Amino acid sequence: MITHLQGQLARMDLAGPVVEIDVSGVRYEVLVPLFLWPELQALAGEADLSGEGARPAVGLHIYYWATANQPVPVLVGFMRRAERDFFRKFTTVEGIGPTKAAKAMNVSVSTIARAIEQEDRATLTRLPGIGARGADKIIASLRGKVAAEAAMHDSGIAQPVDTKRLEHGRVVADAVEAVSALGYNRAEAKRWVDEVMEADAALDTVETVTLAVLRRRGAG
Repeated sequence: MITHLQGQLARMDLAGPVVEIDVSGVRYEVLVPLFLWPELQALAGEADLSGEGARPAVGLHIYYWATANQPVPVLVGFMRRAERDFFRKFTTVEGIGPTKAAKAMNVSVSTIARAIEQEDRATLTRLPGIGARGADKIIASLRGKVAAEAAMHDSGIAQPVDTKRLEHGRVVADAVEAVSALGYNRAEAKRWVDEVMEADAALDTVETVTLAVLRRRGAG
């Protein structure tokens, strides 16, 4: 049973949302609830995760899940142990498995727990994949059991995480690394990336941004 991973942040994929943690040369793919993504992106900063050198250190508390019907283990990661403990309770609700729970949690644990304790169906209904019926099941199953989590000091994200803004930030960082890797000064690379993305909002991948920068430099 894996309960904690301490290593280097080696990959981030918001589409999962998953990260890869390199632990002494062994990589683990970890599903991460959306509400933790801003913290992870802040941790990653502008680091080149594809390189071997300056990857940021990260530690995640792990919820490990495997069944006879799902023999391939699913690892779900959290920055704080109390968040993992809440997640364990959350997955006891009928119809909410680990994958659905992770994707539903686009606001912080304290926000969800307060909504449960206060019977705030509106907040719970806005969680991805939950709906009105799911909200009623969550309240019926967990009300009175998550008071401690409702009062916990965590990321405190009450509004749904803006995935488009987060993805934009990661594209910028990765594009700067890609341009810098071609031998250009990092500060210049950052300025060029900002310029092409400001000029064309349709540029939304590392490849298209990098090509746009190179075309502009060639034209110059």
